[in-house]
Amino acid sequence: YIPRAQEITLEDLKDLTFLGADGRGVKDLSGLEYCSNLQTLILTNNSITDISPLASLTNLQNLGLDYNNISDISPLASLTNLQMLTLSENSIADISPLASMTNLQTLGLYDNSIVNISPLTSLTNLQTLILTYNSIVDISPLASLTNLQELHLNNNSIVDISPLVANSGLSNGDYVLLFYNPLSDTSSNEYIPQLRDRGVSSSR
Repeated sequence: YIPRAQEITLEDLKDLTFLGADGRGVKDLSGLEYCSNLQTLILTNNSITDISPLASLTNLQNLGLDYNNISDISPLASLTNLQMLTLSENSIADISPLASMTNLQTLGLYDNSIVNISPLTSLTNLQTLILTYNSIVDISPLASLTNLQELHLNNNSIVDISPLVANSGLSNGDYVLLFYNPLSDTSSNEYIPQLRDRGVSSSR
């Protein structure tokens, strides 16, 4: 916390562990690279396109970048301590930089331009995954995410949900949202009942 009407020094920036600037018209993140001890950074609902200043903030555990104009997330690849990352309502197609974030427990990617989710295969600590409103067809990478408890897949182009049946971790108390997908008859009539028999709540 930095009091108002006080000149901000580099030492002040280094002391920051939390910074929130939701809906403040932020466009330029220059200078944030000096906030080297930030653990939580919330920059939702701004006009951000370039997130390269975040690449050095390796102490970040929680990062909110929803509702911006971000398409390139490669600067985030170094943020391997992240436990929560939300990038919903952006213009992201390539999520390969997320593959190194093996500590992630919560990942929000609602309403982007994602087709390929294979980079998620390594994120085995994920508990909450939100992929609503994308263009996803193949969900086979989700079979290995056995810690998932909450999975949002609605409004995609998914036909085959057999990878969810193959996910041995989906069980009693977990839930999966599947509505507004062109599910096959086999997915609707066989796989969803199998998930429900295991105690998984499934909406379609």
